[in-house]
Amino acid sequence: MTVGEGDETVEDNSLGRLLALSDGVFAIAMTLLALDLRLPDIGDDAGAEEVTAAVGAVLPHLLTFLLSFYVVGNYWRAHHRIMRSVTRTHWRVTRETLALLCLVAAMPFPSSLLSEHAGAPISLAVYGVVNVVANGLLLLLRHDVRVFGLADEPVDPAAQQRSTIEMWGNLVVFVLVIPAGYLFGGWGALVLVLLAVSGRLGAIVQWFRRAPSPVS
Repeated sequence: MTVGEGDETVEDNSLGRLLALSDGVFAIAMTLLALDLRLPDIGDDAGAEEVTAAVGAVLPHLLTFLLSFYVVGNYWRAHHRIMRSVTRTHWRVTRETLALLCLVAAMPFPSSLLSEHAGAPISLAVYGVVNVVANGLLLLLRHDVRVFGLADEPVDPAAQQRSTIEMWGNLVVFVLVIPAGYLFGGWGALVLVLLAVSGRLGAIVQWFRRAPSPVS
């Protein structure tokens, strides 16, 4: 193992182990999100109405599962995009990745809280806070990778800009979610629909910039 000056940069198999751990935690967390998808016990002789009612009872869990799976999948994609050109690790990168993995591993809890008690303001607030911190960690991780020169491949400015806009857009949405439940009750969860826009905001902005100006 080679330790850099000031015990800051470590060059061994730490990077490979960190990435393997990350993929494992992401995979397990995304799987655990599905544990809430269970039909209520309606017995073996349930009729069509009972089955329909049971499926309707599972619908909030299904929607929250799809939302959280999308969110965690975005975290995995962003983390992969940040780390794919990294050739050596740093204690700050390790610390930030582990903090992110802690939140990802805990994601089934706020997801279950939201699906069970969507009308309670605290449910949206917890969901928003967890994801605000997760997005902040991703932004900090990318900053440190750039500042400490841990990536050898040149950065594509267009891709970097698109990623920045999307990450900040997602962060803003989750910040808005925190007070939304207190202001609008259960309807505050509709703020999360904006993730469908913020997740593509970078591409939308770049498309408008590339669009030809109208001929006068």
